[in-house]
Amino acid sequence: MYSEKARQLITELPNRGTLANATHTSSVENPVCGDITHFYLRVENGVICDCRFQTFGCPGALAASAAVTVLCKGRTLNEVQQLTRKAILEYLGGLPSHKLHGVDLAIEALRQAIGKS
Repeated sequence: MYSEKARQLITELPNRGTLANATHTSSVENPVCGDITHFYLRVENGVICDCRFQTFGCPGALAASAAVTVLCKGRTLNEVQQLTRKAILEYLGGLPSHKLHGVDLAIEALRQAIGKS
């Protein structure tokens, strides 16, 4: 069962889409389930000014990707490097245990994006 917060993010999909003026991007695929996440960040002076995602996968992956973008906006690259699975799950109010891979996918996409410039 998905929490109210996770259901809201899955329904609304805040920050979904591409970002034409992205300064940092990534694409990550889970080879086991086939979920794919693309992250697009616009970073100015070390701060994430905008963050978008495109995720093709299960509801857990969609909720986690949306959560990461919400949690990243307005934060420094150093701050988001500290973003953990636990923090995302707390923000989401949890996910079903068989959907936790979506959080790992979102974290990996974020880390790859901030590692590129």
